[in-house]
This record gives sequence, C-alpha cells and structure tokens, in this order.
Amino acid sequence: MIIKEGSRGTDVKELQRALKELGYNCGVADGIFGVGTRVQVEKFQEDNDLYPDGIVGSGTLSAMNPKLPDELKFQIDGEPDPEETFQKLSWTKVETDQIDGSQGYSYFRLRKDAAESYNALREDVLALGGVITSAGAKRSLTDAKPTSTRSIKSMHYTGLAFDLALDTMGNNPKKDRYVFVEAGDRKWKLWCRTEDENVPVINLTATTYKNTKVVVEDRFFCFTDIAEKHGWKGIRARRSFFNGGTWLGCEAWHFQWEAGLTPGVSTFGGELLKLYSKAECKTFVHWEKTKNAVWQKSWF
Repeated sequence: MIIKEGSRGTDVKELQRALKELGYNCGVADGIFGVGTRVQVEKFQEDNDLYPDGIVGSGTLSAMNPKLPDELKFQIDGEPDPEETFQKLSWTKVETDQIDGSQGYSYFRLRKDAAESYNALREDVLALGGVITSAGAKRSLTDAKPTSTRSIKSMHYTGLAFDLALDTMGNNPKKDRYVFVEAGDRKWKLWCRTEDENVPVINLTATTYKNTKVVVEDRFFCFTDIAEKHGWKGIRARRSFFNGGTWLGCEAWHFQWEAGLTPGVSTFGGELLKLYSKAECKTFVHWEKTKNAVWQKSWF
C-alpha cells in the first residue's frame, strides 16, 4: 500500500483517522490526501526518526501500528522481491578536492555509471576554477539506522549520491567556498566561489545553517545548474530546518544522479541488486520495507 498527496479513498480516510488518533490533526477524515494531510504525515515521520517525504508506505505504517488501537491498525502484506540481475555494476573510486580549513575527503565511491557522469561534472567545475569537496558517498547496507535526516531509501545505498563537505558552506558565506540560496519549495541553488576572472561578480542572498540571511558579493558560478546538466540534482531541505530544527535538515550539500533512474519503473530494490547479490540485499534491515519502492511514486 502506497498513499501520497493526490490519493483518494478509504485508505486515505483510514490514514487520516490514524493520524488524528496519534495526535496529528489533519482535519476532517474526508479521504482526500491534500497538503494538510501531507504536512501531518511529515510531522509524524520526523517525530519517529523516519525520512519525512510525506509518502505513506510500509515503513511509515509499521511505525504507526504499535501506537494504534487494534481497530485502527493497518494490514501490511509481504511483496515479492525484484528480479535479480547477475551482471553487476562495480563501485568506482573518484577524486575530490581538499581545501584549507575543511576536513573533507580526497575521494569517494559511486556506482560505475554514476562515477562516469560525476567525472564529467567535475571536469566542468574545475574548468571554472571551482572545486568539489566531499563528505562521502557510498553507504554500507549495515549502516542502516534511520533518522529524520537519513532516509532508509537513500540513494547513498545505491551508489547514486554524494555529499559535499558540510564545513565548506553554511557557516560564513562571506568566506565559504559554497553558498546556498533559497529557490522556493524548500529547494536550494548552490553557488561555488571562484577566482576565475572570466566568471562575473554577482550579489547573492545566502542562507546559513542557522537559517539566517547574509548578502555576499564575489565571483560565483551556479554549481546546481552545472550538476543538473549532468543529471545530478539537489534535494529539498527538511521542513524542520525552517522551523528551528537541526541544521542537518538543510541538505544543501546533497546531490543525486537521477538521470540513472526511470520514473515509475526503477525500484529501490532493483537498484541495490545492480550492485549486490540478493543474499547481500536481504542483510539490509530495511529490505522488505524498501525493495519495491518505485522512483517518483513511493521513492522520493
């Protein structure tokens, strides 16, 4: 069962009743999954160390069930595993840039096809006098503790995401190598500072990790635009970041290779199986909850 914004019917009505029972008032249980219901789902997910994507699947329902009276519990059925591919993609090491004052790494690993795209991205960034710093990329299947800032369906598990070094942005925009600017709908535009005189001087209203604004003027190029040209996209900040929550909800540093996925077709389990055997995948404690999540339906 997958319930998300735009869903209608009995399942939504039962979800709304369950939310109200748990203290998340989404209004009248009318069976229409609108913005109000999505906000309350996200609040429940954040309160229960789940990734707050507003999508209700087996993971969210499993967190609700122990807290609900018997008459409101959800039936969660098992589903078959995705088909395994026996021609696996390798993990590939790629280089990054270490800069003064940062504890970022000198390399990380991505899935082979994502690594090829990343190398083309880095070539473009370096040509503008920029850098790509690193807080890592690959996440082991054994590193699976869920939190409100870590999804159990993270693309770090599938080799399709990397994080820039968190200490190279958000602290002092007048000096940081990167600055991030609000782009609406909890999204960011990330800009990279450069000394290349061919890059024009511009003014930006940067955001800090304390969710304050600082006006900066320097030579910047838009890292986000170049990344998107190569299929890499940023993600939304957590709603909690704008409401006084932890700075870890900012997420301006995260980029993921969405060009490697087919909307409505690619599954989280299927992508894991491009890297691991089915036996290895089954050691992932969230395998049953995530294996059939579909890209841009029940997976982000």
